[in-house]
Amino acid sequence: MEKPNGTLPMRNDEAHVKLRVASLKELDALVGKYLTKEAPQVFWEEEHACLRFESIEEALEAMRDPYFQLFIPEDARANTALKEVQEFRAYSSDLALAWEVVERISPHSEPLHIRCVSGIWYACFGSLPESSSKSAPVAICLAALRAHGMDVDFSADWKSMPGSDRAVA
Repeated sequence: MEKPNGTLPMRNDEAHVKLRVASLKELDALVGKYLTKEAPQVFWEEEHACLRFESIEEALEAMRDPYFQLFIPEDARANTALKEVQEFRAYSSDLALAWEVVERISPHSEPLHIRCVSGIWYACFGSLPESSSKSAPVAICLAALRAHGMDVDFSADWKSMPGSDRAVA
């Protein structure tokens, strides 16, 4: 989506895409891949024991190790699998990283407008429709994606933790 001169494209109704994400990690992946062009951290994970390996070679070596096999439930050993995981920085939960997104796209976008009303954050670039969230970084990420032609529905429900007035995704 980058132009030949290295700039990010502005919103184009013909290229406008609607997406739905269910987690902050998915939102971070969109921001990292399409806005900051970040190379994700790649690692490998065994699906039953949830162990993390830095390389496929390390993961395969561990899978052949009889001691490692003890960490996998016996009935799952025949069907165990490794999966590649790509992890981007936490743009949607770290305000400093969300601001890096603003700094990255600002030269190619209209000004960012952000406000908080009754605990809800609203953000937009220029006159585009506002994105909203109980989290400022999420609102900023959604607005930045919208400014570049991606209308993202963040479908993770905010729930109150029992005995707490804090929201969690």
